[in-house]
Amino acid sequence: MTVFTQTPGAGTGGQRNLTDEAARWVREYFHKTAGAACFFHNYQHTWDTVVAGRKIARGMQVGERELEILTIACWFHDIAWFPYYIDHEVRSAETAAAFLRRQQVEQDRIEAVRNCILATRYPPRPVTLLEKIICDADVSHLGMKNYYEKNLLLRQELEVNMGKTYSDAEWLTMNRDFFLQHRYFTSYARRLYGRRKQKNLETILELLAGDEVVSPDCGGIGWM
Repeated sequence: MTVFTQTPGAGTGGQRNLTDEAARWVREYFHKTAGAACFFHNYQHTWDTVVAGRKIARGMQVGERELEILTIACWFHDIAWFPYYIDHEVRSAETAAAFLRRQQVEQDRIEAVRNCILATRYPPRPVTLLEKIICDADVSHLGMKNYYEKNLLLRQELEVNMGKTYSDAEWLTMNRDFFLQHRYFTSYARRLYGRRKQKNLETILELLAGDEVVSPDCGGIGWM
């Protein structure tokens, strides 16, 4: 579990910036509104997406103005998952736009943030570099060591909130199919997460090929 200390993208010298305000608003929203059944789509996932997004953006040499747009989009990208679930990206984009209008942000920047959030709808079809980065950041856990832990949380979340239950074999098959069709859009994300993602896929294939009974924990592997 992450220790939330320095907010990603926070201003320096005690000066608050637009990213600070977005982070504060999102943090307070999750604290007041998000249900206890948000096992995966929660503040932790949002924080992780912001961190991954900024890391990929730096690797892709994104400028400061674009980095601010990306960071705000990452903060808001799943804000409406609870309680709407289906098409939550649309509501998340509108929530971000309303926040930015209150901050008197220019319309072109608001649209850029909205488009980044909307690009994360499945299946993702990003057009701009920023849209590609947020899509990669949103599923950065596919290429991380804690992937199995994260996806067990997703499996629990789908069951509790949407009534979707899967056998271990069904869940593993869904994960396998997702991995086989997924690709990171940016070269930096492929370099950063590609090797571990391949290892995670190999584990899924080994579990599917084995004769042993798959435990629920092992079955909690990767579908978004």
